[in-house]
Amino acid sequence: MKKNRTSLILTIVLVVIAVYFLFFKDSFSTLGQKDNDFAVSDTAAITKIFMADKNNRSVTLTRVGVGQWMVNNKYKVRSDAINTLLFTIKMVSVKDVIDPRGVQNVINSLSSGAIKVEIYQGDKRVKLYYVGGPTAEQTGTFMLLANPNSGENFRQPYITYIPGFEGYLTTRYFLPEDNWRDRTIYQYYPYALRSVNVTYPQSDSGFQINVMGRNRFSLNNSAGQTVAAFDTIAVKQYITYYQSVSWEVTAESRKRDSILNALPIAVITVKDTTGKTTEVKLFNKKASGDAVSKYGKDYKYDPDQMYALVNGKDFVLVQYFIFGKMLQKFTYFTHPIRKSVEK
Repeated sequence: MKKNRTSLILTIVLVVIAVYFLFFKDSFSTLGQKDNDFAVSDTAAITKIFMADKNNRSVTLTRVGVGQWMVNNKYKVRSDAINTLLFTIKMVSVKDVIDPRGVQNVINSLSSGAIKVEIYQGDKRVKLYYVGGPTAEQTGTFMLLANPNSGENFRQPYITYIPGFEGYLTTRYFLPEDNWRDRTIYQYYPYALRSVNVTYPQSDSGFQINVMGRNRFSLNNSAGQTVAAFDTIAVKQYITYYQSVSWEVTAESRKRDSILNALPIAVITVKDTTGKTTEVKLFNKKASGDAVSKYGKDYKYDPDQMYALVNGKDFVLVQYFIFGKMLQKFTYFTHPIRKSVEK
C-alpha cells in the first residue's frame, strides 16, 4: 500500500514536470527575459511607436507634448486612435498558450503577415513584438515577443487579449498614415472665435458674424454692410456649431481637378482670437445609384456627403449632417418671425 502511494506521488510529480516543460520551458529566454511580457505599464513615458509590415508599409507615431502626437512628423494624430493604442499597449495580456502542434503554423503566419511593433521610451527601445491575426473564435490575438535589445525573436508565440474585452487586437495596430490623422477642421469654444464668414458664390445670401466679446456681436451681409437689427440668440446658437467639426475621410476621385474648378456650394472662413484662419470650400458630390433606393428619390447630388477643400490642400469628404446646419442664409438671423434686437 505504501509502495503504491509512493508510486502515485512520483507519477504526479513527473506529470507536473512534464507539463511545465511542455508549456512553460520557453517562458524565459536564454538572456533571462520573459517571453510573454507584452505590456508596457508606464505608457506616459512612451515617446515613440514604430509599426511596419512585410509589404514595406510603416508608420511612426511620435509624442510631441502632453497628449499630443504626430504621425510621420507631418500631421497631428487622432486622439481616439492613439488613446486606444496606448490602452492596448498597457493592458495586453496572455490569454492562453498555443497547442504545441500548432505553434509552427502560428509562427509561419506571423512571419508572413504580422505587424512589427517597436515601443520607445526616450531613445531606448523597451518593447518589440509582432501582432498577428485573430484566433478562430476571434476573442484572442496571436503575438510573438522579441528581445528589444538584440531583436532576436523568442520561440514561443502566445494568444493575447485585454481582460474584460471580447474581441481581437489586430485592428488597433494599423499602418495607413491617413487613418492616424486628426480630422478636426474646427474646434472652438464660441468666444475663441473672432469672425465667421460664409459666402455662397452663386447667390448673395452670405453673411459674416463678428464676435466682439461675451454676448457682443455684429452681423454683416454679403456686401459687407453692418446690419442694425438681428437675432442675437440665433447668432449665439450658430457659433456653437464650430465646437467640433471634422472631415470624414480623404477623398479619392479621378475628377478632383474638375471638381475643384467648379463653383463651390459655399466657402466658410473662420478666424480665431489668435489670428489663425481656416478656410473650407464645399463642392457638390454626384449621387451614387443607391441614393435612390435609400431615400426613394432621384438625387442629382449626394444627399449625405460633399467634397471639401480645407485650407487649399486637403481634399476630403464631409457630411451634410455636420455641415448642413452651418450653411445658413443671411435671413436666418434677420427673419421676421425672429425677435430682432436693436444693436
